[in-house]
Amino acid sequence: MKDKLKLFVDHQKLKIIDERKIQGGTQVCISDDNHKVHCTFYNSGTILIQGPNVGLKSLIQAWAGKSSPAYKKEGLVLGYVDLPAGWREWDEEANWLKDYIDKTGIPKEKDAPHRYKIKREVMFHDYMFRNQSMSEIDFKTLTFILKSWFNRFCYMGLNTDDYIDDVIDDCIKSYSECKENKSASLAIAANAISMYLCEYCPKYFIKKKDLFVCPQTQSDQNMCVCRIVDALYPYSSAKTVLAYTKTNFNKLLKRDNNLNWYNIEPSSPIEQKMAKGLKDAGLLAIPQFQAHDDKHKFKIDFVVKTSNGPYIAIECDGLEFHARKDTYIHDRIRDRYIQQRGFYIMRFSSVEIFNHLDSCLKELDESFWRIQKGKLTLSTPPRINYFGLND
Repeated sequence: MKDKLKLFVDHQKLKIIDERKIQGGTQVCISDDNHKVHCTFYNSGTILIQGPNVGLKSLIQAWAGKSSPAYKKEGLVLGYVDLPAGWREWDEEANWLKDYIDKTGIPKEKDAPHRYKIKREVMFHDYMFRNQSMSEIDFKTLTFILKSWFNRFCYMGLNTDDYIDDVIDDCIKSYSECKENKSASLAIAANAISMYLCEYCPKYFIKKKDLFVCPQTQSDQNMCVCRIVDALYPYSSAKTVLAYTKTNFNKLLKRDNNLNWYNIEPSSPIEQKMAKGLKDAGLLAIPQFQAHDDKHKFKIDFVVKTSNGPYIAIECDGLEFHARKDTYIHDRIRDRYIQQRGFYIMRFSSVEIFNHLDSCLKELDESFWRIQKGKLTLSTPPRINYFGLND
């Protein structure tokens, strides 16, 4: 929990000015340059927060879930996101796009308004989730995803183990076969995730103007629900993604379900080994990621998302193919192009992956945290993609 506090403090641009052992625990002193607050972590699991009753203390109390949330006093009811029926209803986006095209025609990519591009992304993303909502995800993998997500993206003092237990219990209550199969559909898992984030997260909210929000995201739990469920999909039994093509775009507008999908399972031994290594390291990854703009389309072996900077693009290079002169030159041109569009490229040879995988994963982990802490940035933000929109 101390590590979570340090990440939160860093995210809030605060400072830890002292950390010392005390009888029965550890005390951390936090400063905002004007005031100091002491946060004591006792070995029993209790957290004590001491300091002047100012904004800094309220912020740390909210982080620990120790404050008495005003939303309860004011009688506000926070509902959870109803995901299973249609995710975010791709049909609405298709209607908007069809109306736009009927009035103006299909715009050239360079002239397409930003809202048009956003709607197109959402339509692809939501159609895919809606049509694969019954894909299964086993409880072991679900536990891995939730633990990894909370460890790497949520810095609040939420009790992750209790949350995961409640999510899995709710899956079993929702559908009795979940217990026997030790798995749940994406729809059932998404529903449980949403419901229990709604129960857990408001304990950590602060009031900002007329809204009650998470101090970290400055939003309610809906943003995090969408991001977690996006992370589930690559690990589900679906193993396919909707191809982001003009053909599929036109078919979606016409409600033609005869669409092109492609497999995202690792296609070579080195990709299989990297996939297992990434999971063992707790790094959530999307295999065979579709990166594109109006001029080029690329598939990246793996992409690791971040919430505070460029995504990490991982390429696994077999020596026989990537050592050829034409491939070598193409890789460099491709890397520069992708990096200029918001990806941090990390290439690993088959020799490294097979013989020194731990070192590769350590480099990846270090890069991930440097990005999360704002110490590794690119001027161009990551592109939006239909595994989930950036905010």
